[in-house]
This record gives sequence, structure tokens and C-alpha cells, in this order.
Amino acid sequence: NKEGRFKIAQFTDLHWKHNSTNCAATIATIKHVLNTEKPDIAILTGDVVTHSPAKEAWLTIAKIFEEAQIPFAVTLGNHDAEAGISRKAIFELLDDLPYFVGEKGPDDLQGAGNYIIPIAGNNSETAALIYCFDSNDYPPVNKYGDYDWIHYNQIAWYRQQSQQYTDANNNKPFPALAFFHIPIPEYNNVVGRNTTIGTKGEEITHPEINTGLLASMVDMKDVMGIFVGHDHNNDYIGIEHDIALAFGRVTGTDAY
Repeated sequence: NKEGRFKIAQFTDLHWKHNSTNCAATIATIKHVLNTEKPDIAILTGDVVTHSPAKEAWLTIAKIFEEAQIPFAVTLGNHDAEAGISRKAIFELLDDLPYFVGEKGPDDLQGAGNYIIPIAGNNSETAALIYCFDSNDYPPVNKYGDYDWIHYNQIAWYRQQSQQYTDANNNKPFPALAFFHIPIPEYNNVVGRNTTIGTKGEEITHPEINTGLLASMVDMKDVMGIFVGHDHNNDYIGIEHDIALAFGRVTGTDAY
């Protein structure tokens, strides 16, 4: 805006069960945040619709942001493809909606919903970046743990995109934030530090495989903070290697 500020509202883990008695309360929560904070964009970080009928549910949720005239983006959680619709089909459904600013992303990357939202400054040129990743769902073999991870081709894509933006900005990295669903293992590292604020109300259920996403973000020098969901009773934020690691507060009344 004219003051050079850009506000993001994160919603996570709606666990929308269409036509349940709790839907009205979830809508009220979202509308209250939108009306109070007046964000420039809303980002939904996964486990949004977890029960069928998925299409009707997604369209109902999208209507909230359309009526508020606020752009919204989506990253998927581990449960979103369990409601009778594929990860790619979710983005195909949302793609034509007037206030949706996300995208399916490159087909040759793991998952669906790996994309970048550039934020323009007052001169209409890019001033900051939002990176969205698909943290996927479950590993193909149980011995690798309960949850999938952000894969090497996604990290290589991030590094390439980041470098291109930095090169185009006179070798100066743009300030950036990253959004996805499942926390990375480093979220354990900030628990109990005197610089960490918020609540840790449950175990951090991260992948057992660490593919080095945080190390690449340290290397590329652009991402200032990572925002995830997944663990509903956690809403803390701490600093690891000068990058904020944050849980969004659970949004859905139908979530545990």
C-alpha cells in the first residue's frame, strides 16, 4: 500500500466437512479475521477440505474471499486429496475463480501447488516474493515415516527461481516468505528458546527425511520466514539461522 506495507492472513487446517453444523463457525472465524485485519492476501496452508463433496466445499470456501474481495492462495495438506478429488484437480477447479491467485505449478515437480507470488512495490516492479510449496502427503514406503517431504526437484526449482529473481535485482535477494503444510524437522530446534513465543501443545509431526530445504533458504538469503499448519495445537514462532519458523493457528471448527 502507500505506506509500503503488505499484510498476509494465514488460515490453516479448516478440515471442512461440507454442511456440518460447524461450517458456520469456521466461516465466522475467517470473516472476523478478514474484517479485522483487512489483509492484502489470504493463504490457506493445507487440510482445507477433508470430506466429500469436495467440489462444493472448495467453491463455498472460495466464495468467502470473493465476497470479501480479497485475493487468496492455497497450498495443500496431506488430507486434501482424500475427499474424492486429486491434488491437481483442486487447482484446476480453483484456477478460474476471480480472487484465486495460486496455481498448479510446473507439472515436472513433485506434487501440485509449487509456485511463486511476486508482490509489487509502489513502482509496480517486484519488491518481495511469496513461495508456495506442496509438502505432499505420505511416503511410498512406511519405513520412511508417517509423512512425505518437500522433494529435491522442488528444492532445485526454488533455488533456480530464487537465483533468477536475485540476478534480476542487481544481485540482491528479494525479501520472501514461504508457505506449506507439513513442518520441517528444524521446527524442533526452536522449542524452549527464550526468543520463541506462542504455544507448543503437541508433538511436531514432521517428515523423518530432511531434504535440506532450510539449508537452501539460508544459502539463497531471501526467505525470512516459513509458515505451516498440520499440528493443530501448535502456534509458536521461533528463529533458526535467522529464519522464522511459525505455525499458523488452526482455523477449522471441525478440526481437532
